This record gives sequence, structure tokens and C-alpha cells, in this order.
Amino acid sequence: MSAFLRSFFTIVAAAGWLSATPPLQGPFPAQPSSLVRLEAEKQTYHQQMEKADQEIFREVKANSQLMKNIEFLTTRIGPRLTGSPQMQAASDWSLKRFHDYGLDAHLETTTIPRSWQRGTESAEILSPISRAISVRSIGWGMPTPSTLTGRVLLLRLRGVRDLEKYAGKLRGVIVLPFEPSAIHGSDESPDNAHSDLSPAAGRNGSQELSVEERVQLLRVLTQRIAQEGAAAILLDSSKVNGLLNTTDTYIAGKNVGYDQPDLPIAFITHEDYALLSRLSSSEAVTMKLHLESVSSSKPVPTSITVAEIKGSDLPEQRVILGAHLDSWDLGQGALDNGTGAVAVMEAARALKSLGWIPKRTITFILFSGEEEGGTGAKLFISDHAAEIPQVDAALVLDSGTGRVISITLEELWETGSLMSKIYQPLAETFALRPLETEYLGQSDHIFFLRQGVPAYYCVQSPAHYAEAHHSQSDTFDLVLPDEINQSAAFLAAWAWNVSEMPSQLPHHAPEPSATK
Repeated sequence: MSAFLRSFFTIVAAAGWLSATPPLQGPFPAQPSSLVRLEAEKQTYHQQMEKADQEIFREVKANSQLMKNIEFLTTRIGPRLTGSPQMQAASDWSLKRFHDYGLDAHLETTTIPRSWQRGTESAEILSPISRAISVRSIGWGMPTPSTLTGRVLLLRLRGVRDLEKYAGKLRGVIVLPFEPSAIHGSDESPDNAHSDLSPAAGRNGSQELSVEERVQLLRVLTQRIAQEGAAAILLDSSKVNGLLNTTDTYIAGKNVGYDQPDLPIAFITHEDYALLSRLSSSEAVTMKLHLESVSSSKPVPTSITVAEIKGSDLPEQRVILGAHLDSWDLGQGALDNGTGAVAVMEAARALKSLGWIPKRTITFILFSGEEEGGTGAKLFISDHAAEIPQVDAALVLDSGTGRVISITLEELWETGSLMSKIYQPLAETFALRPLETEYLGQSDHIFFLRQGVPAYYCVQSPAHYAEAHHSQSDTFDLVLPDEINQSAAFLAAWAWNVSEMPSQLPHHAPEPSATK
């Protein structure tokens, strides 16, 4: 049997969609007392959790402070680059809000190698036409030496070997490394917010490659293009309607961290990238480019916010709800991921307001540095290394303002049976789809996964997430109150259901050197 089929039947069996035996005919034999007891416990748990979940939902609908919080976060504090004063202000503010709700809460702080602040940025086509175009440096990118002028060259790269024909021809050139991206047509209906992120298979002209292969390709290409003496690299923002970008998983061949790339790299709009591509295909194109930025000369602090409701019976065991509080700087940090952060805060408020004491400790974490490779998640794991084996489960919300429609199992098939029991009352209360089996693995929860912790990701409805993600349109006005409040209630209910389970979700073997 293939690995896919094994996984499929594991989930099917775990969820109870298939029966191991045919229906019995005639009088039913007496069931062993242990089976009767287990079935009774299962029914009792389901009824209790469904009642609790409904009560949590009512509390959020009646008394939510989520919209008040997201408006303050996005409008008063604004975008929150990791290591910036705005990010620290957000951490301090979130700590106060948790205290206002009556939770025990504190900050945990680390340092990052350097902060980064964007300055003036401009670009202009000089010939064969004259046109100013919008441009934004990648986060933590290199500034240009004053304003540079250079010839534009479209490379249409598919692999590292394609660079050989450009040897000695890139000095001083402004490089377009790939053909324009193929982006969503208006008639496409994405299944969820995460699937809506990738504009199309043709991103960066390398649709035949996996994500990992594209990352490796860009790592090598960036180094080689810089070694050839190129002036800069311009990338397609891969977004519709003139929206820009500041990073994605393909930039410079890695998730952007705090290292400066080998040469200036910036995004231009998809429309302008396509224009440059068409022009350069038939005649010489020149343009000028100006990118300013300022980096700190020494490490700077960044904090995560940790709050908790202490458990009664098993306080040493934790159920974690998390979201990242940091953002990129083109918009206001609303859908990525202010909505996730305030949903976690609202989940904490609702549970504390109800006055319930969970069996296990429920921990709420607002991470920093998710956008730069998981700084905050790594910090929590390092600070709580001895406690990580006792974390029952973790759940992260990080796909915008859309309502939660499912949870992805992240290939944790061994947890399918217990997750099904946890999930069924939630599905009925929040009108959810079945558990998802797609592996997403692109937020703070992956660092807990690597430690062996059952860690999951919320699947959300699209709700403009692809447009807002990492762009200038990531603003407060896109927040949908009813949908994100549903997500907040769902988070609280899931954490409560996990906290009340008779047994822990099974862990898996940690990855070697997972925290490095």
C-alpha cells in the first residue's frame, strides 16, 4: 500500500468514517464493561465540550474586545518590524491587555543581530520610454550606493547552468532573473487563505520546481549574480492590481532573516515587471534605482508575550495558543498577523471571563520574528526546554481575517483518533469542514513540531489574504469582525477541549538539533 493510502486510511479510521466490522444482526451480545465505560466517557466528554464550546462562542459574541484591540494595534502602533520600537511598543501593550483581563503574563526577551528601517525608494525607466515605477526593497535588504543607473536584462533562468551564457555580461546590470509570474485569474476561487497565497504555478518562472528546489536555486543564483558584478536584482511582486511585496519564501534563496544579501534586491509590481520584460525582449532598456535603508550597528532586543491560565489537575502540562505579533512594514500589519494576535488575546479574555479552571495550563503566546525565521518561537522553546515534552499540543492562527474552517493535521497521523474526539464538538459548534490532511508548515508551530510536540495550523477562509499578505494593502479596513471573532472563539474552544482530554495527544520523536 502506498504512503498516501496508508495516511488516508489512518485518518479515515481515526475519524470513525469506516467501521472495522459489519453491522450486527439480531440480539446484541453483552459488551465488556471496559468498552461500555469508554463509550460512556466519550459521550460525556463530547456533550460537555459541545456545551462549553457554545458557551465560549456566546461570550465572544456578547463581549468581544477584539475589534477595539486590532484598531489600536494597527492604527496607533502600526506596522511592527522585529526589533523596531513599534514592535516593542506592541509587546508592552499586549502585556498590559493580558493583565487587564486578569491573566498572569510576562515578556521574554532576546536580541536579534540588527534592526532595519526602510528609507526613500524610487525607480524610473529612462529608455526606451520614460516612466516612474513603484519599488520596495526586500526586508533587511542592502541599500544602493546613492542612485544607480544601469541596463535592464531579463535572464529567464530555469537553473544555475543557465547563468553560464551570461558569464562576464552582468557587470553593472539590473537583473530580472525570471519571466513574469503567472497570477490568479479573476475566475479562480481559492479553497482557503493559504492556498490563495501562491498566485499560480508559474511564480518566478520555475513552476516545475518544488519550493525547496526554488529556494536552493535562488540562493545560488543570488550569489552568482552578485559575483558577476550585477548592480541589483528586481523581482516580480506576483500580486494583482499594482500591489507590492517585501518578502516571500523565495527571496534570496531563503526565508529572510537578518543577514544582508549580496547585492540590492527589490520588488516591483507585477505589471511593471511584465512591462520591463516586454521592453527588454526587443530593445535595450535602461533605468535608475534608488534604495535607502538604515541598520543598527549592534544587536537590538525583541520580546514575546506569554500569558497563561494555570491548570488545576495537570498544571505542568500546557496547551498553547499562538500567533505572531510582528509584521512587515508596507501596510499596518492587520491581516498578517494582527488579526491572529488579537484573536489569541480575545480567546484568553473569553476563557478568563468565564471563570473556568482548566485541567491543564492554557498558555497564550504572541511571537516576534516569525517573519524572519521564527525568532520568538525559538526563544520560547529555549526558555522552556525542560517543559516542552509536557506540552500537550499547540495551535497557531496565521492566515488573516477569515473564519476558521478546519485544522490541518500536519501529517501527525498518530494523533488522528484523539484529534477527532477533540474536533467533533468544535465542528458542530462552528460549522467546520473535516480535518485537513495537507501539510502547511509555514508558521511558528513548525518549531514545536520539530521538538516532537503535536502542533497544528488553522485553515481559514480566503478573505483577501493573498492581496494583503506582505503588501501595502494589509490594513485595518480589511478586517472582517464576525469572521475573526469566530476564529477567536474557536481558538478558545479548541484549547479548552484539549485541556479537558483524559489523556495527552501522542508526541513524536524530535528532529536532531531542532532548536538550532
